[in-house]
This record gives sequence, C-alpha cells and structure tokens, in this order.
Amino acid sequence: MQQVSDRLVELSHRAKAAEDAVAAAKTQTRDKLTDIVDQARQKAERRADGLLADGDRMLEDVDNRWSGMQAQWKNLVRTVRTEVRDTQASFDATRIQRRADRAEQSADMAVAFALAALEEAEYAVLDATLARADANDAAAGVGPN
Repeated sequence: MQQVSDRLVELSHRAKAAEDAVAAAKTQTRDKLTDIVDQARQKAERRADGLLADGDRMLEDVDNRWSGMQAQWKNLVRTVRTEVRDTQASFDATRIQRRADRAEQSADMAVAFALAALEEAEYAVLDATLARADANDAAAGVGPN
C-alpha cells in the first residue's frame, strides 16, 4: 500500500493538474473541449470504479455520493477521535500499533475519496465550460460542430 503521505502528495499534484486543465480548456476549440470533457468523465468514472473495486461504494447520484462521503467523513472523524481517547487511556504497545494501522487505513480511505471527488469536480467544471461554450455559440447563432 502506498504511504498515506505519498497519497496526499498525489492529491496535491492531481488538484494542480485539474486546475491547469480547466484553465487550458478555456482556450480550446469546441471539438477539443468536447474531447477533454469526455476524457475527464472517463477518468472520473475509472477512479470511481477503482473505489468500487476496493470495496468502497459510490452512490449513483452526485448529491447522494456527496452525502455519503460527508457521512463517511463524519464517521471517520468520530472514529479517529474515539481511538485517540482510547489510546490515551491505554499504553499497550500492540493496541497502539493496531490503532496506528487503522488510522493509516482511514487516512488512505479519506485521500481516496478526495481523489475521486477531485476527478468528479474536474469533470463537472469542464462539462460546465463546454455547456457555456454551447450557450455562447447558440447566442451567436452558431450551431454545435
């Protein structure tokens, strides 16, 4: 398993790449923008499928997915806080090791969800950019290619 800190670096790099992709998309032709949106959608779907393959479930509807991630995040925070309190009450080395393992797994899951959310956000912004380009074309009396 990748180190949690490495996954966080991946998240940071992925966020920057998404930001750059969205900025670059604004200067693209409609055909190129359509291709970029399709690629972003496919990447988001692959990331979501990867989460499903790992046993994490992603809900079909974006609103439901977001609600589910929020609930899981709240559960994660609650679990981590409970484990911190439990650890403070017990200095058993084996128990502390298991707690560290669980904390790393929880952190890894949180980063995986963040990556999936980032892929979805990039797709949504690019799709909105394409929709705005279509609206501008329609207002100018130009049909889609």
